[in-house]
Amino acid sequence: MTRYYPVNLELKNKRCLVIGAGIVAERKARRLLECGARVLVIGRAITPGLKTMADTGKVIFIRRNVGLRDLNGACLVIAATADRSINSAVSAYCRKKNILVNVVDSPGECSFILPSIIRRGDLTISISTAGISPALAKKIRQNLRKAFGAEYGAFLGIMKKIRPVVLKKIKSPQKRKKFFNKILKDISGDAGI
Repeated sequence: MTRYYPVNLELKNKRCLVIGAGIVAERKARRLLECGARVLVIGRAITPGLKTMADTGKVIFIRRNVGLRDLNGACLVIAATADRSINSAVSAYCRKKNILVNVVDSPGECSFILPSIIRRGDLTISISTAGISPALAKKIRQNLRKAFGAEYGAFLGIMKKIRPVVLKKIKSPQKRKKFFNKILKDISGDAGI
């Protein structure tokens, strides 16, 4: 069983490819865009959502089958076609070239898997079952969504402004820790932030 190393990647302005242009590919492209990636989508048929993204310049769409040379220079590739042979070829090539690759329907062909996520502003909570049970990850995500509302994003917005000031003014690491813990206690009460 593969043990995954949890990591958050910085993809701003990085070239990321999505192979395929169906509903799953659209979802993956949206998630990459949320992170500021430069997204290229290569596929035949295109969803209305992806077409809108392409028409507005959010993604670049090329209507054709992928060629392995298309993968060169990519930071990350997501293979999301309905064609197993294409997905497998993309995976093999990427792995050979040390390009991060995710094959949406085959965890064994991935160099990384994508967790189920919840975003509340700068708060990101990810849930992974190592690809064993996406349904369980979805169930846990739905439960956590109820527990972690928009107020967490708002809190982090405030902390983004306060933290640099506190780091500058309170020199002692112990005193800073105490200060930040007091803020959490003061705002959370019994809510358990």
